[in-house]
Amino acid sequence: MKFAKIDHVSVPVNDVERSRDFYSRVLGLQEIPRPSFSFAGIWYKLGDVAIHIIENEVSKEDPDRSDLSTRYAHIAFFMDTQEELKKFIEKIKAENIPWYELENSPTGLHQVFFKDPDGNMIEVLAPNPQNPYYESVYLKYMAGNAE
Repeated sequence: MKFAKIDHVSVPVNDVERSRDFYSRVLGLQEIPRPSFSFAGIWYKLGDVAIHIIENEVSKEDPDRSDLSTRYAHIAFFMDTQEELKKFIEKIKAENIPWYELENSPTGLHQVFFKDPDGNMIEVLAPNPQNPYYESVYLKYMAGNAE
C-alpha cells in the first residue's frame, strides 16, 4: 500500500464567519464550493490539497493565542521566497497577531508560527539560503531531491 498524496486537512473552528475572514482575507486563500452538510464550514483549495474549515461541536472558550510552540499540531503553508515570507510577516504584524519565528531552523527553512482566531496553530515557511542547514537538510532531504 502506498499513499498518493494528502487530499485535505480539516481545521475545527467555533465561528465559521470569523474564520472565513481570517483564512480568506489574512491568509488570502481561495474559497471553493462545498457540499451541503448538516454542519457549517468552508472549503479552500491550495494546490493539490483542500483545507476544510469545519464548525466545532464543542465550544473552546477563549483560545490561548499567546502560547506558540512548534510542537503543536498545525497546518503549514509553503512560500517560494524569503521576500514573500517577509511581506507576510509584515501583514500579520499589521493584524496584531502574535507570532513566533525560527529564521535559522534546523530544517534549513525560515518558519513563522501563529494561531487562527480559534487557537489552531498555523505555520508559514520559505526556503532560507542563508540558513546554515539549507544545503545539508533542506536541499538534500526536503526539496523533492530525496528518494
